[in-house]
Amino acid sequence: MREHTDWTSISSPGRIAAGLAYGAAFAAVLDLPPRHTPEPERAAHDDGGGSSFVLDLSGTAPVLVTRDRDVYDVQIAYEDVRAALDLAELPGPYAHAWDLAFSGAARWDGASWTPAVGVPGRVVTGVVDDRHLLSEADIALAEIAEGESDPNALAALLAAVRAGAWDRDTVEAAVRLTPYEDDEDLEAHPDPEAALDALERYAHFLEHALAVDRGT
Repeated sequence: MREHTDWTSISSPGRIAAGLAYGAAFAAVLDLPPRHTPEPERAAHDDGGGSSFVLDLSGTAPVLVTRDRDVYDVQIAYEDVRAALDLAELPGPYAHAWDLAFSGAARWDGASWTPAVGVPGRVVTGVVDDRHLLSEADIALAEIAEGESDPNALAALLAAVRAGAWDRDTVEAAVRLTPYEDDEDLEAHPDPEAALDALERYAHFLEHALAVDRGT
């Protein structure tokens, strides 16, 4: 079964939150304004191409609601999603989106996303997949200047974000580029402050999500 159609392939709330924070750090390096600002108990993600999701931690159990442009054969009405999750209304930007169709929704039971309806979609799998996250980070840095990123430093930052324990040195190493040739100079340098600011915006939400993972 393809991962984006299988809820069992979707990681915990903490892993999703970490992926959002990591991606936001490299979007900030590109000076891209955030489409949504995370709240302490809720984060929304929009890929800019018609797919989005909301991860809400405010209730008795986390809920995840998705809309994926690549999922054409699954169209779930607002009321059906609301009923499946036993909510008075859907979270965040979906609260009054009565006319939208959704691709999936699920509730976290402490170990897996169940009960669930529909499919998670690639919009979710993209923020939990190591290869995708690291590739997107490398691409973002390449937009700044023609230089070489350090794959080990990128992976170290991802691990640190997933632990909720990054620091300035780890961020600076991750966004650092080196010229391809010794006699070349970089045209520009990625700004670690932008990445640090983006991570800080996610700090409270990530802390909450990691606490959910630990069951605390």
